[in-house]
Amino acid sequence: MSIGKQFVRIGEIGGALGLWGLVLHLFSKPKLILILFALILTSIFSISLMLDDRGEMFYVNTNTLKLLEKPFGKTKVILKMNDSLTLVDEMSDEWMKVAIGVDTLFFKENFYNDKDLGYTYKIQKTPFSKWKALQGQNIELNHPDGYLEAGGSMIKNGDLVKVLEYDNYKGQVKFKNDVGNFTKTPIEYFKINWQSILKKYPKLQ
Repeated sequence: MSIGKQFVRIGEIGGALGLWGLVLHLFSKPKLILILFALILTSIFSISLMLDDRGEMFYVNTNTLKLLEKPFGKTKVILKMNDSLTLVDEMSDEWMKVAIGVDTLFFKENFYNDKDLGYTYKIQKTPFSKWKALQGQNIELNHPDGYLEAGGSMIKNGDLVKVLEYDNYKGQVKFKNDVGNFTKTPIEYFKINWQSILKKYPKLQ
């Protein structure tokens, strides 16, 4: 065995002994185990609270949203885009229980976007905007160089790409090129037919 391999082997043995030493140290001090267990439980509880959206206000992110008196029941209220409601509970089989004032109503979430684009929910914590409306739309490249090198493929001005998502903070659109790679590019390098897009969302303010 070479000297290098001997050092590696010694390191592995030392690491194993150190780990066993830590385990034995913990078991020799029950109070330390209880404190560690309490910290783990507290962390799990805190994370679950952060992920719990019950009681939070949401906004309608579709043109209209039918709310039923009960699951599979009759339509009681039809909300318009960006109307607000409160999430009461997420039920089985994608059913959602929500509240408007004192009324408790129901709808089935049913993701409404194409799976290739990523799922879009009918209600979200932020209002629907024209930037959200970009998702799934075809936009035309209009780069000052006349072309764009996008992750292994070349795109020329006039070519269309389908927007997978838009990063409002960085001002970039994400799309998939011809060879299947994802690319993020500044939005100013594209022509966008806002009039056509907004026709699909007449309730968008």
